[in-house]
Amino acid sequence: MTSYLLGIDNGGTISKAALFDVQGTQVACVTRKVNTTYPRPGWVERSMPDVWQTTIEAIRALLTETGIAPDAVAAVGCTGHGNGLYLLDKQGEPFRNAMLSVDSRAAALVDEWQAQGILERVWHPLYQQTWAGQVAPLLAWLKRYEPDTLARTGHVLLCKDYIKYCLTGTLTSDPMEMSCTSLFDMRTHRYADDVLAAFGISELLPTFPELVESTQIVGRVTGDAARLTGLQAGTPVVSGLFDVSACALSAGALEPGQACIVAGTWGINSVVTADVIDNRDLFMNSVYHSGAYLLLEASPTSASNLEWYVTEFCAPEREEAQRRGLSVYDVCNEIVERTPQTTVLFHPFLFGSNVGGAARAGFYGMGAWHTRDHLLRAVYEGVVYTHNSHIDKLRRAGVDVQAARLTGGGARSRVWGQMFADVLQIPMEVVTGDEMGARGAAMCAGIGAGVYRDYADAAAQVVRVEHRYTPNAARLPYYQARSRLHQRLTDVLREAWSDMAALDA
Repeated sequence: MTSYLLGIDNGGTISKAALFDVQGTQVACVTRKVNTTYPRPGWVERSMPDVWQTTIEAIRALLTETGIAPDAVAAVGCTGHGNGLYLLDKQGEPFRNAMLSVDSRAAALVDEWQAQGILERVWHPLYQQTWAGQVAPLLAWLKRYEPDTLARTGHVLLCKDYIKYCLTGTLTSDPMEMSCTSLFDMRTHRYADDVLAAFGISELLPTFPELVESTQIVGRVTGDAARLTGLQAGTPVVSGLFDVSACALSAGALEPGQACIVAGTWGINSVVTADVIDNRDLFMNSVYHSGAYLLLEASPTSASNLEWYVTEFCAPEREEAQRRGLSVYDVCNEIVERTPQTTVLFHPFLFGSNVGGAARAGFYGMGAWHTRDHLLRAVYEGVVYTHNSHIDKLRRAGVDVQAARLTGGGARSRVWGQMFADVLQIPMEVVTGDEMGARGAAMCAGIGAGVYRDYADAAAQVVRVEHRYTPNAARLPYYQARSRLHQRLTDVLREAWSDMAALDA
């Protein structure tokens, strides 16, 4: 019997279930949208039962549509958006909406820690910037503003750990993902007691999950989960990993110096390193595989901005896409490709930024002669300019970025792939397959099930380059000029953004 690997990916807006054969070929993928709510400015939440229900629906539909027998699924791996907060009560039940990683309610608290010198003191052992959507600030925010919530809390989980719990009944996380939460000692690979004390949340340590390596089997699909999903009871489930690490793994970025760019809900720009990089200007070091690390420059400033724009302003494009049997994003790509390069600029800060908690999105330079097509192109460009600002920081820190693998939703757009190559002035490669996070999770499942020996063997069997985008030198002057202006606008608007945030308070 042919064996398959199931990768589950719960992102910021979508629950996905994807099946892969052992060569890494995607057999099928089913997605279900998860509703997001915005109770107050900067608050971004979702129902935890809805996340599980959409995952159930995606898995069951996947098995039904493919006709693959449940006993042909050799193992399951889970990944998901990092950080945010998923809480269970002491009976193991969700009792409050989850908070997503793009939630910024704790921004003022992080600013307070910065002013008090706390963040300076905890750089070691964290080796990362602390920001509002991480687990640590959100827990501290709850302690200050929702103490009753923490009094009910029995278990603190991340998104993929909650789904893993629903599948198996086990409560675990993994070093790769937990190393991104501002709770983790990068040297000892354990929870950082001194940091918890500095943040005033030491008493919550007993609620944190056990840390288990990403490829280890931590449980098996329960009878209840089997009845709901259609999976076979007893199917092994591995510990899983952060979606950033999953994308880097499935892109084949394993050796020091190899880079991976994720254009998704977050704009992730990562480079594999042999050790942590002690540079306080950089965003984050995180644990990777087999003693390696990922150096990350990231912010919630990427393709999610396009999704918002399409939802709010692209009804005609959705109608056209339906008539032509295309995705609305295919239509948007065509529009951007034929739209002349423009003077309109866009800051992709709808869900936060890399320049401060008060930053806001906005279009600049519009005239009456501009159309919605120009605004759409500005969204594409603004996302790439912000990715470029992260790559510039890596370069200033001495990291040599000569080429990168592009993943995430943005990798499906050829016009976006070429724009990345032109702005960053490096070759961009896209590997086969659309669901890179789910495939990375499935690769971990394959290692746990003995299908692959290790990460290197999994990558050798699975990863194949599909597209390569070479920088177009003729476009460099245009993009350099606009990228510099994009940064100048960022600098001069900081004070105004702070005033706007004060009005929201």
